[in-house]
Amino acid sequence: MVIVQPSFYGTDNACLLAAMAELENARGVAVLSERTPAAELDVLHRQGIRGLRVNVASAGPASLDAIKDAVWAAARLCERHGWHVQLFVAPDAIESLAPLLKELPVDSVFDHFGLIPPGTEGGPLRALQGLLEGGKTWVKISGAYRISDDPDDARIDPMARALAAANPERIVWGSDWPHTPRHDLRFPLDEEMPFQNIDTRGLLDLLPRWLKDDRLVHRVLVENPARLYGFG
Repeated sequence: MVIVQPSFYGTDNACLLAAMAELENARGVAVLSERTPAAELDVLHRQGIRGLRVNVASAGPASLDAIKDAVWAAARLCERHGWHVQLFVAPDAIESLAPLLKELPVDSVFDHFGLIPPGTEGGPLRALQGLLEGGKTWVKISGAYRISDDPDDARIDPMARALAAANPERIVWGSDWPHTPRHDLRFPLDEEMPFQNIDTRGLLDLLPRWLKDDRLVHRVLVENPARLYGFG
């Protein structure tokens, strides 16, 4: 099992680490300050942290320079133990970030199809395919309900297959449980919002339809995440 730090906890990873400890055989993706000392990174690695998240999409618009600075800061921390940088950014930033991601000393992972809308054929989709082909970038084909009002949207199928075709060894799936509120409706944070009522098993059942290949489904669910997150 892999748990990703929710954005609303900021850099306080206590809940994440407690959950990982209780689950025992778990890995995590944390959020850290760029000033985190090496000794703390060593402890986190022993606890199962294998990546750092850079969440831009949930916080509203940000300049490209600010995004690049955040990615570089995370990458410098990740380099010590070979972790990856997980990116949650708007799709229009993918092409601009591509040169930077190719130069990073560690791999990058895009959340939720790179937030690319279903039906997209060029632009950000082609940029993401190019990054996959380069062998240093991964994509989570997850959060279908975050890129379309209907997670069963048939236009997602060819996009999932196009990304998998670009590099089947760099695609992973995620449940996105417990389905926190939509990232574009969270601000201002002046009231509590309910989690979304999403059929998690239904999301998993979409994967064989998307990929149309049982061997590829096994790779996406088992072999690829085992390598990305450092399971034995």
